[in-house]
Amino acid sequence: MKKVWDRLGIAFSSACVVHCLLVAFLPLISPVLTAYTHSTWVHIIVGVIILFTSPLAFIPGYRKHGVTWIIGMALAGLTFILLGILFEGQVSDQMSHGISIFGSLMLVFAHFKNIQHSHRHHHQCC
Repeated sequence: MKKVWDRLGIAFSSACVVHCLLVAFLPLISPVLTAYTHSTWVHIIVGVIILFTSPLAFIPGYRKHGVTWIIGMALAGLTFILLGILFEGQVSDQMSHGISIFGSLMLVFAHFKNIQHSHRHHHQCC
């Protein structure tokens, strides 16, 4: 069940990356769709989902494998995602989305490593 949270975390973080990239290029293709995809509420909802689902993966993973840099990477990724949301409207869209993309990529990497180290630890113990 714990891997499910990592996989969901990867899915949500990846969706964040895709969303931010689409928002950057969608106005070139269809300006009308931009009104629906470039809304603060979308970013807040995705951010809240990521914020609440990440601990469900990383806390049990850390208890299993004890690798602290994975937790640090996850916290840094979450911080960048939240900063991207907080900076929205305060800095350029490219900057706020770039910050969120960077954080999402960090979080995806941390989830992959969490799965990998949990799996290794499981096989070493049993």
